[in-house]
This record gives sequence, structure tokens and C-alpha cells, in this order.
Amino acid sequence: MDETLFAAEVNEAYRAVYLLGARRVADPRLLPSPEAVGLLWHLAQSGPLTLSEMSRHLQRAPSTLSVKVASLETQGLLARQQDSDDARRALVWLTRKGREALDEAMHVLDHTRLREAARRLSATQRSRIAGALRELHEALALHRSPEPEGDT
Repeated sequence: MDETLFAAEVNEAYRAVYLLGARRVADPRLLPSPEAVGLLWHLAQSGPLTLSEMSRHLQRAPSTLSVKVASLETQGLLARQQDSDDARRALVWLTRKGREALDEAMHVLDHTRLREAARRLSATQRSRIAGALRELHEALALHRSPEPEGDT
């Protein structure tokens, strides 16, 4: 199979899998907003940060982040902790509920549907599919295209 046919077939297969397996949420208002998920993801990757550090990392005004962090604190997704090295500084970090919400938000496909599909496949088929997806991911990660120029 040449590269063009491969790209077309993978694209079609991905689209079909997504249409049948995408996670559907009855009330999206119950999920963290995309902005909140981005903030939770950043903290999960960077570790605890002060509001000033978050402001620099995310290139957002401290006042904007302060409001967002306060809202996420109220929801139990973030907590502030005094910096053990400098009591004047408060570090913002994910709570257990925040880590769970982030994990849930990152699920693109419905795990129940995937498990149901897995029951209809042999163990060998499941391993082959998962392995092929890992290999495709690795091949894609080897060469990242530059960001497009101009407006998209």
C-alpha cells in the first residue's frame, strides 16, 4: 500500500471509529470548560505553580487567572497550598477530584463502547489493533509539521 492510499484509509477508518465510538455527554455543562481543562492539564504537566508563574506560562493576566483558579477551587478541582520555602507564596495544585476530572475530560472515546467492541474481538485482534495505533502514534511523533502560517 502506498503512502497516499494509507493516509486515505487511515483517515476514513479514524472518522468511522470516531463516529461510532465518540464519548457523548448528556449535559456538557457538567464538564470543565476547555479553558479549565487546559489549565488543569498545564498544572498536571508542570506541577504546582503560583498565580504569577501560571500567568507567565499561560500568557494570561493574573487577574483573569485568579478568577478562574477561584472558580476551580470552589468546584474542588484545585487547592492552594503555602509554599514550604516561602510562606508568602501560595502554590496552586490539582486536587484528587481535579485529577479525576482531567482524566475524564481527556477521554475522547467512550470506554463502555470500546469494552463492548473488545468483547467481539479476539485477544490477538485487540493486541494487534492497540499495537498498530501505538506504532502510528510513534511514526506521527517522529516528524511534527510546523504550525501553519497566517490565520487558520
